[in-house]
Formats: sequence, structure tokens, C-alpha cells
Amino acid sequence: MMNRRSEGAALVLMTLVSFTAVAACGSKDGGSSTGGNGNVQIFVVPEDTIANGLQPGTELENVQDGWTISYSRYLVAVGNFRARRSDTGDSIGDPSIHVLDLKAAPTSGYVVKELTNVAAVRWDKFGYDIANAKAGATPLAPTTQADADFMIQNGYSVYYEGAGVKAGKTITFKWGFAAGTSFDDCASPDGVPGFAVPAGGTVQVKPTLHGDHQYFDNITQGVEITKRLAQWLETCDKDANAELTIEELKKCDVVTALPQPPYDLTAVKDQDGDGKISVFDYVNTQMRTFGDYQGDGECPTRASQ
Repeated sequence: MMNRRSEGAALVLMTLVSFTAVAACGSKDGGSSTGGNGNVQIFVVPEDTIANGLQPGTELENVQDGWTISYSRYLVAVGNFRARRSDTGDSIGDPSIHVLDLKAAPTSGYVVKELTNVAAVRWDKFGYDIANAKAGATPLAPTTQADADFMIQNGYSVYYEGAGVKAGKTITFKWGFAAGTSFDDCASPDGVPGFAVPAGGTVQVKPTLHGDHQYFDNITQGVEITKRLAQWLETCDKDANAELTIEELKKCDVVTALPQPPYDLTAVKDQDGDGKISVFDYVNTQMRTFGDYQGDGECPTRASQ
């Protein structure tokens, strides 16, 4: 898969599930007065930073303070796909939540659902949830039931394992977050809202989940103007045992680990309710931003769940 912001790179096209029509939620006129009907396929796509990790360097996509980041497991709870027409208020969707291991995603991606017999018009409002997993969330192969049970038991929206490496030093991590967030008003990278259904055809809709927001130097909203930095991995490993835990993140002071500048932490919130901002709060806040659309398109309307 190609780097999403590299010049000349194609949008990541990975296939996700086909989504059974929710006819009862369809257009009021059944689509017959709008030039026919078509189908909507929903794909959940892991961005290449999850599959291939992040490399050190000076380019836009690189980690600019020398770290290499890789993932061995990347679980998310995603679903409640929804679309609406602003002109009529008609809506379609599916409330199901799925647990997916993005690191183990099939080459073509996860096919999540297919909506059939949908009015062939523009559905200009599209959104989905990265949800805190609850009973009823189901895995899609090769994600296992054990993966789903793990996410449900902990109430995680995202959990990942991996490592950072720099100058021969390795820091491992296994982090889970209950950072449920809804992502709405999704638009393509060129700013076109939602999607258009072709009469007699199928449109592919691709929520795209990114693996580099943890290393941004600011909390983005819209266009991602940021650097990627990871020195805090070593700074927060206070016991120097080469394993950085959630507990260490909660104890890690942002003044030391995330100096301002280059960091801009004005949008970081106290996520664990302890009355202070830590590196845990920084990473947790970033895990409420990593849902995009059609590759690098944005879903700017976000709400914590």
C-alpha cells in the first residue's frame, strides 16, 4: 500500500465487507423518482502506517526524530455506518459494530456491509463510529472471537501492540483505550461530501483508519498539518526496562516529554479525570482523531462517546 500523502501516491483501495440493504431505512420514494437505484459497499481500510509502520527521516510522513515504529496487532471496534440526504432527510445505515485486527487485514481490506436498492443520488452526509466495544460486537475473519472478547471485556475502542526503535534501543508497548468517538460529515480528499450512488451500479465507501496520529505534534481537526515525533517513548519509560506501559504514560509529565514548542497541546483533554494533563491524555486524545475517509479525506465532526 502506498503512502497516503506521498506525491503521486494513489488513494489506498482496500476492500471491506458487503452491507445488506436496510430497505426500511431507505429513501422515502424508494429511489424510483431519482433515476433508479444502486448499491453501497462499505470497506474498513487500514492506512499503510498500520500495515508497514513509520520510518525515520525528513519527509512529511517520516518520524522526524529518528524513531522507527511498527505494529504487531491493531484492534479496533468500528461500525454504526450511516448516511443521510440533506435535501430529503432520508437515511440508510447499519448499527452493527465489528472488531477488526487492522494489522491482519486481508490484502483487499475488510468488507463490512453492502446496502442494496439505494436511491441513485448523492448521500451527502456520511459517518461512522469507533466505538467502545460492548457485548454483541462481532469479529470479521481473520480477526478472532478471542480478539472480540478481549475488546469487549476491556471496553476498548482501540488496542495495539508494537515497538519503537532508535539507535539500537527498542521500546515495546501494549496500549488499550476506551476512546469511543463518532466521525461525521466525512468528505473525500478533494472535499466532496458523502458519496453518490450510480444507477444500476455500486459505489465503494471506505472509512480509513490511520496509525500515525499517536505521533503527531498537535491535535489536528481537518487538514493534517503536523510533524511526527516519538522521543517521548524513551522519555516516559522511567524504569528503563524497554517496556512502556499505560501506567507510565499516566505518570509521564507533558512538560518534559512533550515540550511546547514543537508540541501544541492546546486541544489535549484530561481523559482519565485526574485533574492534570499527562502523556496518556495526549495519546488518548489522538486516538479520538484517527478516523478518516476514502484514504486521506476528513470527518471533521467528532464527538466522544
